[in-house]
Amino acid sequence: MSKNMLRDAIKSLLEKEPFLTRADISKKLKKDKAKVSGYLEAMADFGVVSVKKAGNSKLYFLKTKANR
Repeated sequence: MSKNMLRDAIKSLLEKEPFLTRADISKKLKKDKAKVSGYLEAMADFGVVSVKKAGNSKLYFLKTKANR
């Protein structure tokens, strides 16, 4: 899976199921947690996704124009 394909797969998944943890995303996409984590951090840095702390976990969701 290329870089753009993984990024697009994460975005597509978060469109269908917002508020997923890194573990949820890696399990659903059948990808390594470390790789998914790196992509999520980069996507957060570029303003594509937002992160919300929930206990010991981080929940990821797509940023919309309303919450930018």
